Amino acid sequence: MDDETDRDRGRLRLRRPTFRGSSVGWGIAAVVWLSCVVSVVVRMATGEGGAALVDVLVLVALVVATAVCVTGTVATIRHPRPAPPAVDD
Repeated sequence: MDDETDRDRGRLRLRRPTFRGSSVGWGIAAVVWLSCVVSVVVRMATGEGGAALVDVLVLVALVVATAVCVTGTVATIRHPRPAPPAVDD
């Protein structure tokens, strides 16, 4: 058992990202980014020239930002920050 700890010492391990903040903040950010996604999709659909490369790249970036915010919302709901200790005065 001690051999494993000595061997693993100094190695970088992949860990899940931690999302800090409130779930409300993450949720608001997700709604904002999702509304931007809808706006870009509508603009691309109504445009005469079709989808330009820049529009597609912006759309991909907005979808990634929305996914991160939705993940942050779920993560902060499932694992909330601990409350500070109660003080009895």
